[in-house]
Amino acid sequence: MERLTVLENRLAVAGPQGARPVRLKGYNRSGFQHKPSLALAGMPDPAAELRAFATTWGARIVRFPLALDLYLGDPAYRDDLDRVVTGAEAAGVYLMLEFHGVSDAPQPPLPPRSIIGAWGALARAYGGRAHVVFDLFNEPHSVPWAPWKALAEACVRAIRDAGALATLLVVGGLDWAYDLSPLRRPENRIADGGPLAYATHPYPFKGVPAHREAEWDRHFGDVSEEVPVLVAEFGANGSGIPPFGFGTNEEAVDWLGALLAYIDARGLSGMAWSVGDMPHLVDAAPGVPVVLPAAPPHPEEPTDPFGVMVRDWMRA
Repeated sequence: MERLTVLENRLAVAGPQGARPVRLKGYNRSGFQHKPSLALAGMPDPAAELRAFATTWGARIVRFPLALDLYLGDPAYRDDLDRVVTGAEAAGVYLMLEFHGVSDAPQPPLPPRSIIGAWGALARAYGGRAHVVFDLFNEPHSVPWAPWKALAEACVRAIRDAGALATLLVVGGLDWAYDLSPLRRPENRIADGGPLAYATHPYPFKGVPAHREAEWDRHFGDVSEEVPVLVAEFGANGSGIPPFGFGTNEEAVDWLGALLAYIDARGLSGMAWSVGDMPHLVDAAPGVPVVLPAAPPHPEEPTDPFGVMVRDWMRA
């Protein structure tokens, strides 16, 4: 596979004739960030599952969350991760690895500084794999940009010092990785870090729904004209279950349709959340919700409306 990189403000692939722009659609495969094994995450055969979503949904990239403490402390967890990396390559899909948090505190404002060494280890393990991308930390929140930028830069240095000079790196925004508006000021961008893009996570609870396009412009759309931006998470359903739910399916369809059209109009790559956790893209069987590990996700059972809309968008 050709390695992902960036070309000006666009995602690109680094081919033999030079970089050329590319746009990828995919999903998040959740579960392994809060389960200590692939078996408990309902993913006994990574290559088969990844290939099934690539074939039936047209997915070209999968974002794969990890638990920092399990990665650092459990050799069996690292062995399972190696199976995922190998399985993604066999399935012909790009794999974005990201530290979601720690297993007993899944969403801290910033990760502990042990993440710097963890990224060095991951870079040594997978920096040579052309299909692997590194997303530094899931969702920074409740902090200013400066401390997050400083920690991200330390992770970037650790990755590059470990020899992963060409691996594409991804840095999430503030406000649970939604807000990239600080990047309007060039001094807030990470410089001299090699190939690097920024991530946003738009959800229904972000901003004022009546002004959604203006909100998206302000938080990530406008700056995507200057720096590479990926929509690394998004999702909604009509169940009314917070934080993703609307009161009706009609409201969910309206919001999702608007967001997908916005992503298309901006020419952005996007990954829906999620296979494995709410808001579910798939069921385990007809009418049977995913419950890990007893009822694992099934690619032939998209939820309606969320899974159906995202599947059709990926196929388009």
